[in-house]
Amino acid sequence: MVFIYSMSAPLISERAEKALRDIGLTEYETLAYLSLLKAGEMTAENVSQASSIPYTKVYSVLEGLEERGWVEIEGGRPRKYYGRSPIDALMAEHNRLEAEFEDNRRVLVDELQPLYERSEVKEIPEIWIIRGEGNVFNKILELLAKARKEIMLAVPWVPESLLDDDRSFGSALNDAIRKFMDSEIRIKLLTTEKTLKSMGAYELGLAEVRVCDSMFGGGLVIDGRESIIFLDLAKPLGVDTAIWSEHETLTSVASIYFQHVWDNSKPLKYMK
Repeated sequence: MVFIYSMSAPLISERAEKALRDIGLTEYETLAYLSLLKAGEMTAENVSQASSIPYTKVYSVLEGLEERGWVEIEGGRPRKYYGRSPIDALMAEHNRLEAEFEDNRRVLVDELQPLYERSEVKEIPEIWIIRGEGNVFNKILELLAKARKEIMLAVPWVPESLLDDDRSFGSALNDAIRKFMDSEIRIKLLTTEKTLKSMGAYELGLAEVRVCDSMFGGGLVIDGRESIIFLDLAKPLGVDTAIWSEHETLTSVASIYFQHVWDNSKPLKYMK
């Protein structure tokens, strides 16, 4: 890595330079973009001098940055270049990579999926049956501890074992929930109006809550990667059987179904 300096002090941190390189900018592209951010509008010759990019290469470097949305070109003779804001440039890069990935995904699925299906390979899905209320709640606590971005939680009702904070399950779950107080993790809680009355105020304050008239099951989706689906809701005893999975398709279906019910439910703040 070539660390970029301005006079005697670094122009950017090593961490920021690595981030630019990791998202795909070459050494010359990084040097050119940073030179434009620091100095503002410049000609290609000025960029070459400021960044030590060979003059024979600077035009192709700037044109590549312009195609990817990092640089704008102002017409005239000579043409002048200026760097776009990092926010706009990164959004352009994100959109480009996303579109590129989708094009490649479509080609690969169209050509490779038929080969896979013709091979008659039996896929072993990552699905496990969890039996016993204690085992189910322990798995819920394990998944909550893994959350980094988003928690989707569908609660059709609250089992009696969670209502008593002195009991082990209720106490452990309450402790797990309190840990999200200072986090940036988005929590979506979907429940019924009747169940809402059984929940503590701190639980509701940590989550974005929506309420539906009725629910036919419950579950948990963590960061779109893992999910638990409750199979046996023996009210008021608790969840006796559940499915836990890391399988992408099953977790995706669970997320889509949750979002569908969420979109058709009432936000808590609008309830009477």
